[in-house]
Order: sequence, then C-alpha cells, then structure tokens
Amino acid sequence: MINKRKILSVVIAILSLFGMSNCVSDKEKGIAERIQQLTKDNDLIVQIAELEIDSTQLKTYIEFLQEGIRTSVKEEPGVLTLYAMADRDKPNRITVVEIYESQEAYNSHIASPHFLKYKNGTMNMVDSLKLTRTKPIVFAAKGE
Repeated sequence: MINKRKILSVVIAILSLFGMSNCVSDKEKGIAERIQQLTKDNDLIVQIAELEIDSTQLKTYIEFLQEGIRTSVKEEPGVLTLYAMADRDKPNRITVVEIYESQEAYNSHIASPHFLKYKNGTMNMVDSLKLTRTKPIVFAAKGE
C-alpha cells in the first residue's frame, strides 16, 4: 500500500521549491536544515528535469528511474533529494526535482555507474528532456 503520508511530505517539499513552507518528519528535518545552510552558502544545486517518455515503454522507464533514484540517494552523500512524479493526466510526462550538495556532487552523480545505467538504459525511451537549473529563493521546514 502506498504511504500517503510520505507522498504528501514529498509533494509539500516540492512546493517549497517555489517559496511555500513544507512539513517534514524529524528524520527529514536534518536534510532540510542542511539544504538551508547550503542555500545560504550558494553551494546548493537545484535542478528540474521535465521528461516526456514513449508511453509504450513507460513501465520499463519507471523501473529504471526508481532503481536509479533509490541507489543515488542511498549511495551518494552529495545527492540530497531526488523526487520523481508523473503528470496525473499524462503519466508519460515525468518531472524530477533534483537537489545536490554542490556542483561537485552533481558532477559525481552524472558520472556514477548507476546513473549511467539509467541514462543508457532509457536513452531510447525519452522523447524529450528539458533541464532547468534553478536558484533557490527560500526553503522552509517545520518538524512534526
């Protein structure tokens, strides 16, 4: 069963990228504080990836995406958050919010074996990709 509380936490965290407050668990609070400090230091890399996936290959694409994200967050200390979601009406439109500790962390991520596995494995599934590097304005978090 889908953990609705976790999904809500992720959605609210994404909204915080656009200046809205978010609510996170105590476990996530440390990450939120770390993000705030990195934002102040101008080290944080926040990127939005907008993808359109060949709908006939969507299931396979999502499997690659899930594995890649889980491995990246687990194994790479500089990958702070990766949130992937699908458009409700057009599920083959995927948005990924990426937050990295620094440019070096981003560079390390895109050279990692698990990212290259994802990239090479999904190359022919992606119809379009738009990457937008953002400038964080405000991150706010409230512990439960």
